[in-house]
Amino acid sequence: MPVPTSINYGQVATAYDNSRCVEPAIAVALLEGLRSLGARSLLEVGAGRGNYTGALTASGFSVTALDRSPAMVEIGAHKNPGPWILSDVSALPLRTRSVDAIAGVNVLHHLPTLHTALAEFSRVARVGVVSQAVVRENLETLWYRHYFPEIDDVLLPLHPTLGSLITAMFHAGFSRVAAAKIFYSGDRDLTFEAARTRPHLLFDSSFRASTSGFRRLSSAGIARGLAELERDLESGAFAAIAAPYDAAHSAAADCVVVTARYFDRTAGITSSAKR
Repeated sequence: MPVPTSINYGQVATAYDNSRCVEPAIAVALLEGLRSLGARSLLEVGAGRGNYTGALTASGFSVTALDRSPAMVEIGAHKNPGPWILSDVSALPLRTRSVDAIAGVNVLHHLPTLHTALAEFSRVARVGVVSQAVVRENLETLWYRHYFPEIDDVLLPLHPTLGSLITAMFHAGFSRVAAAKIFYSGDRDLTFEAARTRPHLLFDSSFRASTSGFRRLSSAGIARGLAELERDLESGAFAAIAAPYDAAHSAAADCVVVTARYFDRTAGITSSAKR
């Protein structure tokens, strides 16, 4: 059975695609990572409504999608007919080494325990994992923290640093880990970080409702932050406040795509995947 989560995606599942789509930069990095592993069969964890499921399938991968939200699985399976699993990642209902690789987008900060999930990834995957993640360095350089200081207590602890994520992957048995920094195109995939360049998005309640970050913050804290942000935008003070955060963000990026691999499990890959 799925493990309950404080973020009820059943409440936003129907309208989720209004603010979510495949981000090209993330898709390219995922595909590059998976191809570097020589993977063909994938388990996509945290698949949601299946946007990346469709992109991965269209790129020639055999994808089994997994999510712990019944509403998301129902919609995703309708969009992408194929194997779907309703489950939490802490106890994957798959046989050991039953897929070539694990793939995931924006899932690590939803995990009850990172080490437990990575151990399951290591058990199920034959050659490795490719996962997009927002790490602490990405969040620490958002000007949001000036207006919503609750982020430091509520959100930052959910996101590992890049170093601790890589270390955890080594502890889980992966032999090599590489990370690529990603900047969003800003076109249509309105994730939590999208308002960094479009602050007026934060005044849209539907945008806030579709992000787990703002759904975790208190309504009182959000109201205070929005009032202060509105004053600064009207007075022109916002630019000076955001500038040092944006300068640091240019080095940190919006997120990372991490590729972790083994050296001793390639025997499980089919000959066609090696070509």
